Amino acid sequence: MSQEFGNFMSKVEKYRGRHVVAVEDEIVVVKDEKGLKDALKRLAEKYPGRIPLITFIPEEEVMIL
Repeated sequence: MSQEFGNFMSKVEKYRGRHVVAVEDEIVVVKDEKGLKDALKRLAEKYPGRIPLITFIPEEEVMIL
């Protein structure tokens, strides 16, 4: 497991039930399309050449069938 992924997983509990964008040690919560665009733009400027992870962190009780 990469250090970046391990760091992300250690912070998951805080972000349950939310959409997030993550690059290196930075995790940004996004609420809508505009927030996503703004977060991607800011992170691209701060971390050039890095590909952000865009994901939804489900609640613990969510079961995918």
